[in-house]
Amino acid sequence: MLRGLASLGLVASLSGHVRALTPRDEIEMLVLGDSLIWGQGLREEEKFYYLTKRWLEEDVFKGNGRVRLTVKAHSGSTIKLDPDEQAALERGKRSAFEELHPEVNVSFPTIEKQLRSAHAEFSDPAAVDLLMLSGGIPDVGVAKIINPLESNKRLRERIDLYCRRHMGELITEAAEKFPNSLIILVGYYPIITRHSPMKRIVNDIMELYSVPGWAKPPINNPATRAIWRLWRGKMIKRSRIWLEDSNAAFASVVKELNASAGRERAVFVPSPIDERAAFGTKNSLLFTVGRKGRPADAIGETRLRECPPALAELRRETRLRYSTRFCELASVGHPTPEGAEAIAAAIRDRLGPLLGEHLSR
Repeated sequence: MLRGLASLGLVASLSGHVRALTPRDEIEMLVLGDSLIWGQGLREEEKFYYLTKRWLEEDVFKGNGRVRLTVKAHSGSTIKLDPDEQAALERGKRSAFEELHPEVNVSFPTIEKQLRSAHAEFSDPAAVDLLMLSGGIPDVGVAKIINPLESNKRLRERIDLYCRRHMGELITEAAEKFPNSLIILVGYYPIITRHSPMKRIVNDIMELYSVPGWAKPPINNPATRAIWRLWRGKMIKRSRIWLEDSNAAFASVVKELNASAGRERAVFVPSPIDERAAFGTKNSLLFTVGRKGRPADAIGETRLRECPPALAELRRETRLRYSTRFCELASVGHPTPEGAEAIAAAIRDRLGPLLGEHLSR
């Protein structure tokens, strides 16, 4: 496979048996998707795609080769572009292929466009060995997922549309455009659970919606939190619907692709972040708002610099509502470095047994 491995083969524990591999110096890895796989708020070396790359180079290939990494993912990317947003961008003479700073959470370029751009840029798309992606939650909408006043039936319909139908179309196209790639589809995690303190939920919602300081005590105090708790059970239930239905949808599209291909073209990696590690919990692996309403992540200063001018220009030219505050605090609810490491470990566990067979094709 790689220099030094052609004679040794991959370790039997990775594939169950040793195959003869074609010697070459590197493999190609492509990363597509939204803020989850981009690693919102994380330094490059903390992101789970980078941790996967490092594992391949250091542990699997023992330093005898390298992984060439191409990242198209960015914050906010939807699978497809909403027609109304497409029309607004066209009126504002903005391209849906335009690339802003990847920490700025806008839906474009969509994951569909990321895929097509990557395909056009590779001189040999068949050389891509691993394609890692995540997508669906920006389409469904976190605010819609946890909104206790919305219909559970409508939530399930949105999950089916975006996480099953749109993701199914995307992953089928990815398999066609990159015929030799093993596709790794990464799942999401519960948002609000019974372990998420109501005080933290209310506090971060107020920060995201720029509630002024003087108004916070009347909204977030023991008496008013009792009112919020009337909705808490519905928020928890909707978060559970999101987790269970999105996982089932992603598992379904992977199963259908593999059945169509007659071999394992894709794997689904459910998130290891469970209810006890979800938003605001004692052992949370997700970012919350930092002190004095500032971002709690290492890249927060970048968003504080990049979000205001980029979104002000978009609002002016498209008349769409892009929230600067949401952009500045976009790391909220995303994996911390420890959360990213947990996801990387889940990917290693799922990917390891497949490498020998896949990379020797």
